[in-house]
Amino acid sequence: MQATKKAGMGQAIVLVVVALLLAAGYFALDRYTEGQKAMLTVETRGLNMVSALTHYKQDAGNYPDTLDKLVPNMTPAVSKCPDGAVMAYQLAGAEYTLSCQNIVFKSKPYTYDSRSKAWSG
Repeated sequence: MQATKKAGMGQAIVLVVVALLLAAGYFALDRYTEGQKAMLTVETRGLNMVSALTHYKQDAGNYPDTLDKLVPNMTPAVSKCPDGAVMAYQLAGAEYTLSCQNIVFKSKPYTYDSRSKAWSG
């Protein structure tokens, strides 16, 4: 009888551990999926800004010092990040970056670099 109780307790503990691991895995997967959705949203909205910046440069000969100068001729509004914040824009000479500070990928904000023409984090 005592051995049966011990075996039952051991099985219950294993089931609890498995349930906790599954819950942790589900949470991690859900967070990963949300992160992927946020990155796709940033890239989609950022593409609008990249296009507007390209057209602005073609017309003016250089990039604007702020994204507000793109409105309303190049785009109806400055794109926003998934959290509602305006996309960050940093001009450095003839190159620029766009980023969403609260969308973090690999410990850095998700950013578009005009030099590499790629998104990274």
